[in-house]
Amino acid sequence: MKKGIALATMLVASFCSQATERMYGVATVGYSDAELGSTDNSGVAYSLALGHQFSSQWYVEAGYHNLIDEDDGPDALQAEGLYLAVLGKAGGRIGELYYKLGIMDVDVQGIRVAGEGDCAVDAVDAESATNCGFDEGIVAGMVGLGFDYHIGLNSMLRLEALHVRGQDDFSTSMINVGFRYNFN
Repeated sequence: MKKGIALATMLVASFCSQATERMYGVATVGYSDAELGSTDNSGVAYSLALGHQFSSQWYVEAGYHNLIDEDDGPDALQAEGLYLAVLGKAGGRIGELYYKLGIMDVDVQGIRVAGEGDCAVDAVDAESATNCGFDEGIVAGMVGLGFDYHIGLNSMLRLEALHVRGQDDFSTSMINVGFRYNFN
């Protein structure tokens, strides 16, 4: 019985070490320029993600993006979402060049001119007779290009440009800088 438990423990530990051997975590911060219909705004964006290398040239990455969080003025716009992406890479001695293709579920909130989209005239807020708030869920595609520069044995500096485009004419372009840590 004790040998069975020891063997099972060794197998689980071996599987876990192999699974995390090719995993990494990423945190980025950057600048985003987002728009939805006639509403547009720009500001700080950030993201957190986990990735796994499933082939010598391919990664899968899942994460959270706060695309924009500007809630002042007539162009108030907040957007955040969860994403799943595939990254193709070309590695070298100083780092890895990659492209990213993915899909994102974006939650967008803001203010728009009454009569646009789902913003009916009877939903007008008390501040202005021409504006109303909205809260929408949008499916979007994402495409990006970046470089992970080696700065240590398990650490990398990430430079990335992303474009996200989705339903209801939602789009955002971002420039990010971040830190990637390889768990191996």
